[in-house]
Amino acid sequence: MAFAAVAMPSLVAAHEGHDHGDDHAHQPTPGVAFGEQTLPEGMLLPQAKGPRPWTDKPVLNDENRFQIGIVTDRTGGHRPGIWMDAMRKINLLRPEFVMSVGDLIEGYTGDQAQVEREWKEFLGFVDQLDMRFFFVAGNHDLTNPMMHKVWREKFGDAWYSFDYRGVHFVCLCSEDPVSRIGEGQLGWLRDDLEKSKDARWTLVFLHKPLWTYAERAATAGNEDKTNWKRVEALLAGRPHTVFAGHVHHYVQYERNGGMQYYSFATTGGGSRLRGEDYGEFDHVTWLTMEEDGPRLAVLRLDGILPPGVVTEQSIARFRKFLETARVDVAPILLDNDAGFTGGDINLRLTNEFGEMVRAECEIEGLPLTGLTVEGGELALEVGPTGTAEKAMRVAFAESIDFSRLSATSLTAKLSTMGDDPLRAEVTVPVVIDRRYNCPLVAAMPTIDGQAEMIDDAVYSTPSEPLLIGDAEAWTGAADGSFAFSTAHDGERLYFAFRVTDERLVKGDRLELRIDGRRVERRAQSPRLGWGSVRVVARAPWDTADQVVAGGDGAKLDDYARWGTRGDEPVDGAEIKVSPADGGYQVEVSLPKEVVATRQGDDWHSFQMAVIQHDVDEPDGPQAGVLWRGSPEVTRSNRGYGYFVRGE
Repeated sequence: MAFAAVAMPSLVAAHEGHDHGDDHAHQPTPGVAFGEQTLPEGMLLPQAKGPRPWTDKPVLNDENRFQIGIVTDRTGGHRPGIWMDAMRKINLLRPEFVMSVGDLIEGYTGDQAQVEREWKEFLGFVDQLDMRFFFVAGNHDLTNPMMHKVWREKFGDAWYSFDYRGVHFVCLCSEDPVSRIGEGQLGWLRDDLEKSKDARWTLVFLHKPLWTYAERAATAGNEDKTNWKRVEALLAGRPHTVFAGHVHHYVQYERNGGMQYYSFATTGGGSRLRGEDYGEFDHVTWLTMEEDGPRLAVLRLDGILPPGVVTEQSIARFRKFLETARVDVAPILLDNDAGFTGGDINLRLTNEFGEMVRAECEIEGLPLTGLTVEGGELALEVGPTGTAEKAMRVAFAESIDFSRLSATSLTAKLSTMGDDPLRAEVTVPVVIDRRYNCPLVAAMPTIDGQAEMIDDAVYSTPSEPLLIGDAEAWTGAADGSFAFSTAHDGERLYFAFRVTDERLVKGDRLELRIDGRRVERRAQSPRLGWGSVRVVARAPWDTADQVVAGGDGAKLDDYARWGTRGDEPVDGAEIKVSPADGGYQVEVSLPKEVVATRQGDDWHSFQMAVIQHDVDEPDGPQAGVLWRGSPEVTRSNRGYGYFVRGE
């Protein structure tokens, strides 16, 4: 067979019956010239007369084209094995190098030895790559000054830049110090961009999508503490693309004169992995740099997606659907410990989405022994707005203990009925449980550390409580147990505890976890967040770790704070601790805002768990004695007691 250079497209006929187009008919193909014909560099094709088995499209071999991989959050509740799976698949894809957007280790510790171990593990992971890896710092990597110091020792500066084939790469640090581009970094960026003003494109990598922080501040009328708007001003007028992570869901944005900004999902970080509509999936991003800018492909570890799989507009529509089409299950709360024999499970579909919505529901987890169910198919429709309700009656041949009903849940498959349908699946716990009272009192007791028990509202740890931590360190009720009451006076909540502890040492403390969100929100989303309150009351001890004969002694501060990490104090909280025979007493008074902020002044109820942290020897093992809750008591309200407001 004779071989010749590829003929100019205008000189070659197309396949009969196939329209290859003539967009390139008068565009010379880059490569080596052979007389009047051009051979793309590195390609030698057989001479063809008439139809030929290839198209007129150009060979994508531009010398300025390159391809890189980008990985996103590995940590924040990392799932073992995912990151290494990504490393193996990146090696198969063969990018020229790999970029990151931070959260590479779990961090969030003051233990430097632990930080060193985590970095050693991570460096072992990236050592498996066949190509270069560029580090970008996230909040998990730079949690505190010690971790900043370790970063500098291992990697040098937390912000830097480099150039590759005419493209300027800028790696910023969003933790300077927290959710901010500091003044020093901003000055460096100004000089850096001035030096690289002739770059054909600028790619910016940072951990947190600070543009969303800045926009929320502007909407609220607050100043931009992130300095992101100043960064955008420096980038304005030059072709650029911005990449971030942190939020663990994927969204594509358009900002700063039509430039593309991206917040990525996860490469092994914590995620519910609910799919593309939620923007929740594990992925790496494939970037091909072209003359007219980068082209992106989202490579799920189980597939390939286009970069616009979730846009700002589509995620906004889907979030509105999730927020405005809700299925609620009214809790069944009984005033005794005898268990449940039967009753109505009441469902309600609320639709404010503006399109017809259908909910197909199924209740799971009910014990089957002696169970009868009445009510037919659990399907509801509402459209375009309104509510629909339905009851399902359940009965048992004998009383069922509440603990056997704790796994009961309702799964609702929601779907819109119009064009471009949306679908979602939500699981809502079906609460069938004991009712606990928060009675109304005429006057709030004085907060003096002398616990006042309220009649008809005294509760105590069971004889065999749920234990967390070192369960073997608990030797019985004398070692750690408590009784308590709760009440309200219309303006404040009151909690009184009498704690049994045969020896008080540093580390002994009582902890309250309160979820004051609306009933339906607590049921739909058991995970604790900013709507929860954490109260810590520390047992009285002295510097010799002996019980204090009177007063609080030299102990750490007690506190009441919002959120699971306890960052923001609850204004107006009062906590008083005093020693008592065989233990100590605790009184807590909280403003009604801990429940009214989310429910309003006519709040209905709150959920609460109480944990007694017991240490018998200084620096010894710690047992956690629970009144209600689950092993995930610090993160989830599952198993918490329901306290209903008394009138």
